[in-house]
Amino acid sequence: MDDGITPRDLKIETLKEGLKGIRKRYLECASSKKKEICYAVAANELVSMFGSLMPRVLHDPEVRYYILYGVDQLLVYDADTDRIRLTSIEEAVNIILNST
Repeated sequence: MDDGITPRDLKIETLKEGLKGIRKRYLECASSKKKEICYAVAANELVSMFGSLMPRVLHDPEVRYYILYGVDQLLVYDADTDRIRLTSIEEAVNIILNST
């Protein structure tokens, strides 16, 4: 991944552990508090985890699904099932546009 200043190599296992932990804390929080508060806490954890790379991280409002995009690859991750896939942007677009 590249934040425009310095390219960085991120370890997949470290990413999975961090994102899975954020999802777990979100679910624990959401069981007793408003989801908006829990989302704010999760968003803060994502910023802490990714820093200047945060604009290259997409996620759903409940921080279960993630897409991290680099120069030529996407990392797609489901924090509940712990499933991950690396794919090219071209392949992802073709899959999405041809799935109906």
